Amino acid sequence: MAGNQKNTLDLKVLELLEEFEDKLESYPTVPLTGKILIDRQEFVTIMKDIQMLLPDEYQQVRWMKAQQQQIMEEAQAEAHSVVDRAHAEERELLEAAHHSEQQMLQAAEIKARELINAHEISRLASKRAQEIVAEAEAQAAEIRNGAYEYAEEVMKKVEYNMSKVLQTVQENIEELEEYK
Repeated sequence: MAGNQKNTLDLKVLELLEEFEDKLESYPTVPLTGKILIDRQEFVTIMKDIQMLLPDEYQQVRWMKAQQQQIMEEAQAEAHSVVDRAHAEERELLEAAHHSEQQMLQAAEIKARELINAHEISRLASKRAQEIVAEAEAQAAEIRNGAYEYAEEVMKKVEYNMSKVLQTVQENIEELEEYK
């Protein structure tokens, strides 16, 4: 009985495909192009009828393919979100470093002005101001380097997560190919 149902199903699919082919051949061609104008709804109906006759396995494969696409889109959205957050954090760190640098420079300038009153004090103040500026620049460079290292670390995490997602997708594709 099951074999008979399969043969009936195969016959119906073949009949629909023949109908599809007959319709394609019956439509007039557009001059000089060889293309035809078709009734879209007619062909969509035939294709839907064929799809309804296909076994559940084919429907599951279509569903799995749609799920795969959704997973890829979600992974891309997550990756973009992570990258955007990393850029925002990098900007915040750089702004904080710049603000800190400005505060240190202002503090150094104020300190230098206070010490300019006497010659020796002036010389010492000038020397100390240079040290403070050098320290501020060194700290700013260190903060800037830290921000870049943090951004690099976040990007590496994104890359790792994306590779995991891609690996999962590849494994899903391989599983799908086993069902062929």
